[in-house]
Amino acid sequence: MQLPNSEQPLVYGNPVYFLGPGVIGADCNLQNRDMMADECHFNKHMSRQRISVEWGFGKVLMQGGFMGHRLNFKVSLLPIGAYYAICILLSNVHTCYWGSAMGVRFNCNPPSIYKYLHFI
Repeated sequence: MQLPNSEQPLVYGNPVYFLGPGVIGADCNLQNRDMMADECHFNKHMSRQRISVEWGFGKVLMQGGFMGHRLNFKVSLLPIGAYYAICILLSNVHTCYWGSAMGVRFNCNPPSIYKYLHFI
């Protein structure tokens, strides 16, 4: 099913990322004009959402211990991707039991541990 352009899903990226098809970033003042109120509102709203998502990454790194230390990343010697996936799994299990700041921010209760583990 093809969605109209106005309904296409987009990824909101940090200015560091390449902005291409399907990826958007903050509206910015490229034409030396004042930004309109709706552009400023959009930037503020999306920045808050992006920060909330970064909290999730921060939780994984904080609870994953060694995953946050660059010295432990021996890419050719260790399965870093597998370690990170395990850290995400354990972080999600922690969230099922104790909730998270992101869940509070989005007014979203975590699933029970039984539902989560059945889902994966």
